[in-house]
Amino acid sequence: MTTSNPFLIHTQDNVIIKNPDEKSWVFEVRKNGNLWVDFLQITADLNVQVFLSGEGANCQINCAYLLNKNNKINIDIKVLHKSKNTTSNQCIKGIATDKSQVSFKGIIEIPKSSQKCDGRQHHRGMLLSPHAKIDAIPQLEIWADDVVCAHGSAIGPLDEKQLFYLRTRGLDEHDAKKILLSSFLGDLMPDEFSDIIQQWMDENA
Repeated sequence: MTTSNPFLIHTQDNVIIKNPDEKSWVFEVRKNGNLWVDFLQITADLNVQVFLSGEGANCQINCAYLLNKNNKINIDIKVLHKSKNTTSNQCIKGIATDKSQVSFKGIIEIPKSSQKCDGRQHHRGMLLSPHAKIDAIPQLEIWADDVVCAHGSAIGPLDEKQLFYLRTRGLDEHDAKKILLSSFLGDLMPDEFSDIIQQWMDENA
């Protein structure tokens, strides 16, 4: 099984990037800048900080994790709206099986001076084993009053009804799980990561 933890930066208009050790990233998005980046975590921790420092700055941070065996990872993502009229969206999804453990912490911070901001954060985790564990701590630290913010987290097992439906259509359990798991991540991760994801599904579904 590959141990790579790929990333893909789709857009970096008016963005300063600091990447000290491949596990820690700092992005500064300046006035009217745009950032869109995807991360896929399999074996390594991830720490991301985004500073929306200029008016009109926005970011899209997508992250997926795939954990098996006794692997443990921590994922920390923080977005600071340092200027007004800034927008952020964090979307995190992942799968844990065997005795793996995932800890996710996501923060949106909007100080009092940063009015008219929009910050969103969503996490969904899927457990394929009763021994796997996913901890999620989404946080909003909002000091401004003219903002739109939302966060949410859901963690649970594979949908047995969906699995049963696919089994009644002639698929074996392994192929049925692969279809459901691929669909779970399919709307989040880019095609560039598909080979790594499919290899993980083949070995762990």
